[in-house]
Amino acid sequence: MANTTSAQDWPSLAESFHRAEQGGNLDAYRRRRWGNDGRADWLEQDYLPELTETEALALYRGAGGRQAKRFGSNPIADVRDSMDFLLYDTIKLENRFEECAAETGGFGLAGAGKEWPSYLLTLREPTLFAPWSPHTDRTLRRLGMLPPGLRAGHPGLCYIDLLDTMATLAFRLHLPDFRGVDEFCYLNGRQKRATS
Repeated sequence: MANTTSAQDWPSLAESFHRAEQGGNLDAYRRRRWGNDGRADWLEQDYLPELTETEALALYRGAGGRQAKRFGSNPIADVRDSMDFLLYDTIKLENRFEECAAETGGFGLAGAGKEWPSYLLTLREPTLFAPWSPHTDRTLRRLGMLPPGLRAGHPGLCYIDLLDTMATLAFRLHLPDFRGVDEFCYLNGRQKRATS
């Protein structure tokens, strides 16, 4: 991993990202992902008991969920309980993440997957937590930074490994929070690899 990442032209990658950002190439993605509808406020502990199904679905779509019908079949009380547990319980992050990311976990939701809890954590604390999505995996693989065994094993421990890697990426690209890292991954994860 070290040899591949040290060979990257980080200033050029950062410059290319900032050009795309300034050119408006990320505007639609940002609106869909982070919204301007006050969705971060929906995560406040005092608000969670009032969270509506419509708001939960907006959060799910922001997370990149592709099974809206399955997710919508979850009772809103279960969605609220899962969110409260993930964001406010005091047990270790890796355990909270696993309980919410695995559908069979104590707070798992139909159709949610790892994208849902990682998105909620990022929306709540973007300087501490990063989203985990298919474009994250693709970009890290292309950069030679994908942690080994990321798709296997304990989802919570894998998420901790992912956070470490994403922090390195944020540092190398001089990005202030993990929303920017997610946008970088989105931009690079959907582009076709350049041919030699």
